[in-house]
Amino acid sequence: MKTLAHKIIIYDDVCPLCKAYTNGFVNLGWLLPNHRIGFSAAPKELLEHIDLERARHEIPLYDTETKQTLYGKEALFYILGEEFPVFKPLFRFAPFRFLIHGFYQIITYNRRIIAGSKAPTDGFDCAPDFNGFYRWLYISLAFISGILLLFKCHIFYEWPMISLYLLTIFAILKGLSFKGFIYKTDYFGHLTTVFLLTNILAAIVGYANYALVILVPLGAYCMGRRLSNK
Repeated sequence: MKTLAHKIIIYDDVCPLCKAYTNGFVNLGWLLPNHRIGFSAAPKELLEHIDLERARHEIPLYDTETKQTLYGKEALFYILGEEFPVFKPLFRFAPFRFLIHGFYQIITYNRRIIAGSKAPTDGFDCAPDFNGFYRWLYISLAFISGILLLFKCHIFYEWPMISLYLLTIFAILKGLSFKGFIYKTDYFGHLTTVFLLTNILAAIVGYANYALVILVPLGAYCMGRRLSNK
């Protein structure tokens, strides 16, 4: 394993997804522990070397020697390419880069919705801009994935799931009554995330009625927590 001694990654430290994969880089020995820094705790002198507007949408990887910064998928390709040189040609392959770019954009513009996290109380808030296209693309993909899981697990007609459907329909109707395109879209982003996660859990634990009885109120609770964080 090669440790990138001169590279510092600055991540969204209120996003569990960002915390997890950057911590993975440290645990694998690819980055030094003190070279993984959250935006809210990043020193001013470090942030001065970074394009903060771009960094809100693409995670930055700063080089302390060259003073240059890689962003987004280029930063991730660099880290992975140094550890697995065999993949470098793939990272230069245009169709692959196109697919990764689309996936990265979906995740980065929706990471606060997916994680349901609040803005930091101190320091720089690297929350991404609202992007209606990527938000509704995520909503569509999450909803379709949840429906496909229901079909795959044959739990469409289990009686506790009826309460989930009724609860979901009520939540959809409530969302339609909200004013403001951004607020309404954020609401449906949280709703489809909870819907997908609930169905993933149902697929994992099986379709026993006792499990579904627990999952339905759990989904309602998670939705309430997410809305209270807004």
